[in-house]
This record gives sequence, structure tokens and C-alpha cells, in this order.
Amino acid sequence: MADSNKDLSTLIINRVIFHDVPNNSKVGSASPTLAEDETTIDANHRSHLKTKLTRVLGSKSAYPVDFDERIGSPVPGYVRGFTEGGSKAPNFIEMTQKLAEHLFAQQHGGISPGLLCAIDVTASSSRGLVLMKLEREEGAQLELTSHKGKKAFDMSVLDNLVLTDGTRLFKSAFFLRVGKGDDDFRSVVCDSQLHVTASSEMARFWLRFLGCQFQVAPRVATQRFYDSALQFINTAVPDPVTKNDLYEHLQSQMKSPTRTFAPLKFIQDYVPEDYQQPFKIHLQEHKIPTSQFQKDVEDIHGRLRQQSFTTTRGVRVTVPAENSQIVEIKPEQIIVNDELLKVDRR
Repeated sequence: MADSNKDLSTLIINRVIFHDVPNNSKVGSASPTLAEDETTIDANHRSHLKTKLTRVLGSKSAYPVDFDERIGSPVPGYVRGFTEGGSKAPNFIEMTQKLAEHLFAQQHGGISPGLLCAIDVTASSSRGLVLMKLEREEGAQLELTSHKGKKAFDMSVLDNLVLTDGTRLFKSAFFLRVGKGDDDFRSVVCDSQLHVTASSEMARFWLRFLGCQFQVAPRVATQRFYDSALQFINTAVPDPVTKNDLYEHLQSQMKSPTRTFAPLKFIQDYVPEDYQQPFKIHLQEHKIPTSQFQKDVEDIHGRLRQQSFTTTRGVRVTVPAENSQIVEIKPEQIIVNDELLKVDRR
């Protein structure tokens, strides 16, 4: 995320356009209201819009993504062609109209209607495209005006739906071309519904529309962080009490019902100050991202479940549930059939 944040700090807003995209739940019941021209914005609005985008797309709720051709979305093709520039680049207005039509085709069932906002941007001397789906608030006034015979949404859309403090940019994406190749992009997406559940249709909808996937699959990111954290606890924390506390915090956070996990917040909240920087270095050396990711414990589920055996004298033996067969229970004995790795004294 560091590179994306740096890019956002240099963001220049070139053009903005809005299209009203209703829900497509009933065939023939509605159709998109497509602007025929850009929305004219002044310098003050450009500055406010940049601030809003920087805050949202640079937040911990933004996730790095890659294009995924298997999804079959036309969005990656439009983004590639537009950011490449040259005489063959698609016309900005026509391209965004097609994006709005594609969004309408996908927007059915429980998916909320809204406005698609497309922004032609430059950042770090590279071309980019920002896409936002904006929730239409109750009573918001949307004015479609005529400019030289072409219809466009008035600047009031920015004031009512984007720049107000209470507005959620609940679905957004930032694509920045960083090379000539088809996949030479730094891209992030933000969806306020991602924290609900990664498997819900609403959470998947925005990624499917964009034709993207998370750079690292949630279950892979979860397993990699968990394994790396365990390695750090076992090798870099000599004090057995601290070691045990960290292990219990890790288990607890992995088993919690929250759908996202923020490594830096975990370090801040649960790792003693003396170990915080070494833990960060450990993660960097093992190429474990410290940005927030969606949590999926599928690959470590068995290791999170624990089974404990307690003797009459208060001795407790705890083993992962998936390896509980290594403990042999006899009338007056508990035998652990495993190799001793180390002894921790409290």
C-alpha cells in the first residue's frame, strides 16, 4: 500500500463524469441515465475531491488487486486501452458510458442502485482511472443539465454525493499504469461491504464488475501471516510468559468473527513494545504484507481448534485438535507420543 499512498499524494484530477445506474432487477423496468458530457468542476472542487479520494483509497480498507481475465469483465480492457493513451485509446465519455451499461447489466437482485463516477487522473507522472459507485442519499438532488446540446450532471452531484462529510464512497477503485505491459498497474479497491463477509454476493459484486481479484487470496494471506507469527513467537521471544500470551492473542484474533485482519493493529494492540519493531522486521524479511487483508482461516482451521487434557494435579496438556491422536489416555497416565522440541520455564 505504500506505493499507492505515494501515488495518491501526487494525484491530479483531469476529468470527471457521472452516470445514473438503477437496479436491473426487472427486465425493461429501468435503464441507465447516461451523461453525454463531463461534469465541469472548479479548482476548489478538484482539491476537495482529491482529499476525499486520498483518504478513502489510501485507507486500511483499500486492498491491492490484480486483473483476472477469467471473470470476463470488459473493465480491464477499457482501463488498459485508456491509460495506454495514443490514437487508439477509447474516448473517455464513450468508454464510461459502456462501463455504466456493464454495471447496469451486473446490478440486479439485492445490489443497490447508485451513480457510477469515472475520473481521469494522473499520478506519479502516469495515467490512471478512478471508478466509484456512489450511494444516492435520500432526497439528494441530481441535476442533469444541457451544455452545448449535450446532457451532463451538474456540479451539485459532487456537493451532494461526494464531498459531504457523511457520504460513504462505498465502492471505489484506483488503477494506475506503471509500465507498458497489460498487467503493469498498481491497483487498489475499496468496498465498505468487504468487512461484512467476503463470501457474500454484495461483497463479491464490485470485484466481479471490475474483473479483479485480490493480489493474495484471503486464505493464503491468513495462513502466511499465522505461520510467520508462530515462527517469530517460537524463535524470537525467550520469555515463556510473553510467549504464551502472544500465542493466545494470535489464536484469539484468528478465531474471532471479524472478517478482516490488520497486522499492524495486532502488533500495536498485543505485541509488547520491545518486540514490535523486531516483529515488523521479521514480517518484512519473510515478505509478509502488513496491510489489512480479508481473513479466511480455511487452511489453518484445524490448528486453531485446541483440545486440552487436565490431570488431577493441575497439569494441562493442550494439543491441536487435528493432532489429538498423539495423546494416549491410560487409567493413571497421559502419554504424549511426540518429540520434545523445547522446555519453557515460568
